[in-house]
Order: sequence, then structure tokens, then C-alpha cells
Amino acid sequence: MDYNNPISGKLIFDALKDKNVIVMAANIRIQHGFRGVMEAAKELDAALLFEIAKSEVGYTDQQPEEFARVCREVAHEIDFNTPYCIHGDHTTVSENTPEAIASAEDLLRKEVEAGFTSFAIDASHNFNLDAETTREQLADNIEITVRLAKLIEKLMAGKGKTRKDYGLEVEVGEIGRIDPETGKQELTTVDEAVTFIKALHEEGIYPDLLATNNGTIHGNVYDAEGNVIPLLGIDDARTRDVANAIAPLGVKIAQHGITGTPLELMHRLIDAGIVKGNVGTNWQNIALENMPADLVKKMEDWTMEKYAAAVKAKTPEMSDKEIIGKNIKNAIKPFKQEIANIDEEHKQKVYAASKKSALEFIEAFNGKGSGKVVKSFC
Repeated sequence: MDYNNPISGKLIFDALKDKNVIVMAANIRIQHGFRGVMEAAKELDAALLFEIAKSEVGYTDQQPEEFARVCREVAHEIDFNTPYCIHGDHTTVSENTPEAIASAEDLLRKEVEAGFTSFAIDASHNFNLDAETTREQLADNIEITVRLAKLIEKLMAGKGKTRKDYGLEVEVGEIGRIDPETGKQELTTVDEAVTFIKALHEEGIYPDLLATNNGTIHGNVYDAEGNVIPLLGIDDARTRDVANAIAPLGVKIAQHGITGTPLELMHRLIDAGIVKGNVGTNWQNIALENMPADLVKKMEDWTMEKYAAAVKAKTPEMSDKEIIGKNIKNAIKPFKQEIANIDEEHKQKVYAASKKSALEFIEAFNGKGSGKVVKSFC
């Protein structure tokens, strides 16, 4: 098998599901991050995923074809030869409307055509808390997930692929949903997770991974002065309960929002039954810290001009640093060409810093040597 090209996500998930390993999934928003992460994975022989979410396709201006092509090009340039897959993260359908579903379907078609080997369907925003039963509360999520999963199956079949040739991730429990009685974030319950997976099975859909709302926070976490702070927001006890309940159904946990979690606490996530860990904002942070200062300043100024007034009107106490930190991702698209054309010295700085961080994550995820495990499984 040619491991300079992506392999099935299902093969990776199945090979590592009982190995006490979290396979790192890197959301690369700034393309200079590919090389450093790959070099780290090659050095440690670690299987991994490269992924891009539906929202990231928009604000980074990376269509699936470009993302997959650049990923494969870097793999061949460095003779990566380590198992990896290209994953369509968060194919989000925020409401059960023909327009929202059509948008997701269009993206999935592009991802299949581009050679993606794993897909995540996220219809978790769709729920009805007024319904009497859990099954009824999740009805829209189930309906949308089944529809999109069957589309993927059909599209892959058109490429001569079967279910073993791609990974499938689904999601239940919207991140950020607030309990109206307590004012606290609601976490996905065991009942929701089991009901959701069993309902999918009844429709002939057998996902590999389930993403849940377990307290995670996407992106950076800030203090009052706007400084990024480490935080373990993930409820590992609830995650373990859910993982144990869905394991007999052949499903493992995918963890979103790991950036900012202290590396020395990653063992708690492994113990909680997590097999895939998304790391996204970290690579963006690293790129911005190592790109030319004048370019980053222009991106920061653009961000403040676009977002400061609206944010200050709603949250006047928010610092400029936090406004920039939370919104500068949207500057990647308008400055895409300038980012691509940075000088070689700064590219090398991004490569080196990305590699250093990836080495640390892979070690913390117990991922060293996981490439050999996957190759043996294949």
C-alpha cells in the first residue's frame, strides 16, 4: 500500500480503537502547517488525519480539491510513507431546511471527488427539547445524518469504494447548548448517545466515531486581559460513561476542541476512551506567531476594523487581544496570497514550530509507533 497517499479513515480507527492511542486530527487552516506536522508524524511513526471543516473551507478559501492536493503534494515531497487520511470535518447542517442540506450535500460531493477518505456529519444543532422522548428530540439530527451518510455511501460506490474504504463520524449534543434551568452548558447524556447510534443502525448506518458535547470549547480560551490560558474543559467522567455505553455498538469517541488542554492531562482523555483528537486553532496560532510581523499586523488591523465595533457593542469588556484572537481566522481568506508568498526564512520558522508542537501532541496522545500498528492491520 502507498502510504504517501491517504488511506481509509476506517482502517485507522479500527486499527487503533483498543490501543490506548488518540490519533491526532490536524485542521490545517494555513497551508504552511502541513509540512511540520507531517515531519513530526514521520519521525515518530504516528498515524494521523488531516482535516478541514465546512466552516474552514469558507473562511480559509480552501476548497476540498486544493486541501487534498496540497496535503498529498507535501506527503510526496517528504516521502511521508506513514498512514494518514483526509477527513471532511464538521459537515454542518445547522437547520433542517432544503437549503442547508443541499449545501452540505454539495460539499460532500466535492470531498469525495477530491479523494477524501473520511467524513464527519454534524447535524447536532437540530434537536427538539419539547419532545417527550429522546428519540423524538433527536429526530431531525437522525434524519439528516442518515440522508447524508447514504449520500456518501452512494458517492463512494460510484468510485468503486465500499464502507471499509472510508471513515464516518457523526455528532450528537450541540456544543454550547445551555440548560435553561441552570444556565450551565448541557452535556451529551448516555441515553442521547445510545439512542442516536441505535437509531442510525436501524437505518443501516454504522459510524466509526461519535463526537459529543462533553464540555469542550472550540478555539482558544482567554483571561480578562485577553491572554490565552490552558484549560481542561472536557468532562472526562461523562465522556468515559458515554464511551463505555457505545463501545458494544462498535463506536468510539471523537474529541473536538483539544487546543488549550494541557498536554500533561491528555492521559485522562485516553483513559476516557477517546480515539480521535481534533487539534485546529493550535496550528493557526503557530503560523501567526512565526509569519512576518508586518503581515500579521495587517491581518490584525483588518480583524479589528471588521469586528471590533460589533463585538464591543455586545461585549464592551472584551479586550482587543481577545477580539483579534477569536476573529483573525477570518483574515486568512483575504490575505491568502500574501500568506502563501511569505519568504523562505519565515516558512522554515512555521515548519519548525509546527513540528515541535506536533511532536509534543503525538507523544501526549501515545501516538508514537501507531503507524506500524495501522500498517500491520492493513
